[in-house]
Amino acid sequence: MKKNLLSFSIALILLLTFGFKNIKEDKHIENTAPTELRAYGTYAIAATDKRLIEVSGEVMQGDKLKDGAKLVTSQLKMNKPGQIERWQKWLISKQANGYATIMNLNSGKYIGVSSNKDFYEDTLCQYRLSGNNAQYWKIMVIGKGGYKITNKLNGLAITANARKIVLRAFTNAANQHWILNEIKPDSYRDDAVVGFFQRTTGSTAFDEGASIPLNYGPNKNKVIWLTGDTFYNQVDEKGEFACNLIFPYHNAALIQPADHSWNPTKTVNITSPDGVQIFHTDNPKNLLWPGVGIEIGNHVYVHCIEVITGTLNTVNQYLADITETGTTSVSPVKLISIPNVTGQTKMIYSLGMINPGDGYIYTYGMGGFFNASVYVARFPATHPTQWTFWDGKTWASKPTDARTAIIGKGPVNNNTVGYVNGKYVLITMDYGFTCDVPTRNMYTAVSKSPTGPFINKKKVYVLPDYKQGHAPVYYNPTIHAEFDNGHNELLVNYCINFYNTNDRANTTCLTPCSNPDGSEDPNDYRPKGVRIPFSLIGL
Repeated sequence: MKKNLLSFSIALILLLTFGFKNIKEDKHIENTAPTELRAYGTYAIAATDKRLIEVSGEVMQGDKLKDGAKLVTSQLKMNKPGQIERWQKWLISKQANGYATIMNLNSGKYIGVSSNKDFYEDTLCQYRLSGNNAQYWKIMVIGKGGYKITNKLNGLAITANARKIVLRAFTNAANQHWILNEIKPDSYRDDAVVGFFQRTTGSTAFDEGASIPLNYGPNKNKVIWLTGDTFYNQVDEKGEFACNLIFPYHNAALIQPADHSWNPTKTVNITSPDGVQIFHTDNPKNLLWPGVGIEIGNHVYVHCIEVITGTLNTVNQYLADITETGTTSVSPVKLISIPNVTGQTKMIYSLGMINPGDGYIYTYGMGGFFNASVYVARFPATHPTQWTFWDGKTWASKPTDARTAIIGKGPVNNNTVGYVNGKYVLITMDYGFTCDVPTRNMYTAVSKSPTGPFINKKKVYVLPDYKQGHAPVYYNPTIHAEFDNGHNELLVNYCINFYNTNDRANTTCLTPCSNPDGSEDPNDYRPKGVRIPFSLIGL
């Protein structure tokens, strides 16, 4: 106890002596005097008593991700000297109207006010981006005291009221002065992308979630999204699933409009004469799960694995050929056998398909489970079945799992490869194939060559998903380089798959149908979006 009190006293003295601006967050904090803010920058926002603005709630209950979560002030945790949590980090983005938005990095939601409350009593909350005046803020320097932050809708100022954050008429009081310290850019949850997957019609919940940008004729700039096991038109009027609902399809595809709108109602299912489930195998006892794909001319080639229904046993792999039509209806999808790929499962080429513009399509494969290996093959863009395989020295006619052929590694078979800003990016994740796994990290590594090596491995993100004290199953990161938001940030998705069973411990993490009314939440089986700054990756 004495040791704890001594540590707390020393930390408090340092904080009071040197001030908030000298606190280092992983040695990345930058000192800034009150001056004009960047057009787009990440900040810690502190009151004059050095308390940070943060999103309230219990982390393990998922409270800090929720719409309407209240803002409060909080001291830095003494057991983590200088550690600023993501729910204490804010991305300030200046807008064309002269105001700024303020987004929380943990939730991807924005500081705003509710239009149906008395603003003088309203505790500020976070909300999904709406674009209305309630989420726009004027941030102005007020001498050496810092900044004042006022709302466009009502002109009121963000004010500290004990631990609460409220709006009041600006009086130049000390509790209306805010210290904005710029910190290094960090990865954040992209709530617009999270909302994109919160669909109420068609494919309403699913895993996988690879995207394929299109360039052919009437489909130019549109994007195909591929899904695995898919719930379809099964969300009730409350936005929930009935208990123990079964998904009807093992795959599906969606097409997003050319403006890349994240409004889920504008993205619709692709169908074929086979229906919603457009990928089929000749064996009625098996199913196909689509993975990555690439467009060549008016054809979209998708890598698919054949799995025994009711198991996770992969028995084959193919290219599926979708002929584009310019509509949401396509002809029956054809399966193409690939010499030396189809018929073997030692290496599954489902991690990424890349066209860097040198005449070849590079397709990345995996081998093993723990300490999983990454391999690469390629084929001429004009001949999708003429694959050759990197063996460490040359492009060989057959694949090999020899040590020299390994171009990258992941902690487990939970990886993806993409092409971003002229470099090849490998994203790996920790083991997540069961619930309540304590490590929930995402890593990046980069290479200048399609054959590696992938270097400068960095931890760039920790998954924030929790529910009722438990963490979900997670897996299948995917890179979406086509979604350029203009801020040098890479979009990555990952899947979660409910919170039910811990296969390692043979225990139940969260009982199925755990909503208060006995229903299931579709959000427990929907992909989540993350934006990773190029500067973190090394791009």
